Amino acid sequence: MRRSTAPTPTNSSARAWSAAKGVPDTVTEHPAAFVTLTAPSFGPVHTRREKAGVIQPCHPRRDLDDCPHGRPQSCTDRHGADDPRLGEPLCPDCYDYTGSVLFNALAPELWRRFTLALRRRLAKAAGLPLAEMRAVLAVSFAKVAEYQRRGVVHFHAVIRLDGPDGPGRPRPRPPGRPGRSSTTRYAMPPKRSQ
Repeated sequence: MRRSTAPTPTNSSARAWSAAKGVPDTVTEHPAAFVTLTAPSFGPVHTRREKAGVIQPCHPRRDLDDCPHGRPQSCTDRHGADDPRLGEPLCPDCYDYTGSVLFNALAPELWRRFTLALRRRLAKAAGLPLAEMRAVLAVSFAKVAEYQRRGVVHFHAVIRLDGPDGPGRPRPRPPGRPGRSSTTRYAMPPKRSQ
């Protein structure tokens, strides 16, 4: 899956976390990120893009020859929002339909593996074994799966870092150790007073 991220939610958008039943208002202070996970390309499809409110050409490529099936690999049309060609392959014979079907079938497993890899990455960044990180930090997810026009699933998710017992516990305190990344800062256990 490819990944794109948006900035950490603002306090107003983070308040949506606390709108959930039983989730305290303090979660607005927990680190969070909005991510979109998309499938790889299975071949070019007709698309609609806008830039500053101006509809852009679909696939304007002048330097490409026709595909092996004799179809153009370029489309200079500026598709309307209701154009029935949107999401259809430029060349149905070149498009990897098998790959897109398999991706959709395996999307739940890919999501599961993403969540496991994220937890491992956070633990590694913190210099902790995964089992020890779970005693310090819980990773919470809210996700939506939807189909793109090309018929392939993608995920939108908000990922939040909570205390070890979930949103009711304060988020992990940054230990203030120099040279640590922001991921490490929040994944590290708080310093204990002696």
